[in-house]
Amino acid sequence: MSPFLNPNRYRAKKNNYMLMKNLLHIISSPMGNYSHSIQLGNAIIKKLVLKYPGSHITERNLIDDRPPYLDGPQIYASFKDGNNITEEERQKLGYSDTLLSEIRNADVIILGAPMYNFGIHATLKAYIDQIVRLGQTIKYQADGTRIGLLTDKTVYLAITAGGSYNQEFNPVNDYIVNHLTAILKYIGIDDIQPLIIEGTKKPDFKVDYDEICRNI
Repeated sequence: MSPFLNPNRYRAKKNNYMLMKNLLHIISSPMGNYSHSIQLGNAIIKKLVLKYPGSHITERNLIDDRPPYLDGPQIYASFKDGNNITEEERQKLGYSDTLLSEIRNADVIILGAPMYNFGIHATLKAYIDQIVRLGQTIKYQADGTRIGLLTDKTVYLAITAGGSYNQEFNPVNDYIVNHLTAILKYIGIDDIQPLIIEGTKKPDFKVDYDEICRNI
């Protein structure tokens, strides 16, 4: 039998196609090759590609990209009906629209979030402000109930911190995991899986990224 007519081969190809995922890697570390959050994100992607052969990877590097801060004209335009905005307002929303297209298209999001001064990097906050939009990622029903619109997605949080913390003082959990989880749930994403590395600035620090990702 010709391999092109082999039904088993066709089914294998079909199954591989069904396993394919669109992966979106969001980078917010300015440390480049020295970044533990980027390396952890890459390890997550490596594991996902093994699990979902043929997956497509999109990278959004916020340090290179520098998301603009929200200003008055953009906020005003974001609340207007899309059919009634001016060309200038459309341009104001253009960057946000690009990010929204990426995140809508993603099945799995790998969100790098190194801790700086007990919080996320400023570029990641700017990114969040661009993707939380009424009518785009959230909407309100007639009774005032809020609905997040980005459903059926998984987010892996690649979180890193230079220090190590305990239950009495845990800024990684209090100010990063909780904050990002609240934002993601607000826009409809419930499947959120934090992977955390602490103590990266310790002299004897060692890490096995693949081991951290073993349960993916």
